[in-house]
Amino acid sequence: MEKPALDFDQIELKGIRISDAYEWGTEVQIKYFNDNEFKEITCKIDEPINIWDMIIKCSNSDGKLEIPFNWIIQVESV
Repeated sequence: MEKPALDFDQIELKGIRISDAYEWGTEVQIKYFNDNEFKEITCKIDEPINIWDMIIKCSNSDGKLEIPFNWIIQVESV
C-alpha cells in the first residue's frame, strides 16, 4: 500500500486543524500512514505546533504518542 500524496492545501489544512485542536483543547481523529499501512487514533494535542514542528505530540487514555507530521494523512475534529 502506498501513502497518498497531499497537495499544499491539504497540508495546510491538517496543520490548522492540529493547531486549533490544541488551542481549543478538543480531541481530533488523526489518520496516518506508518509501516505501509493506514492507522487511526483519537487524541488530544499536548503541545502547540509551529511551522517548523515535525513531530505532533498527542495523548489519549492509552498513553502518549508522537507522530511525524509527514505521516499524517487526515485530521478531523471529534
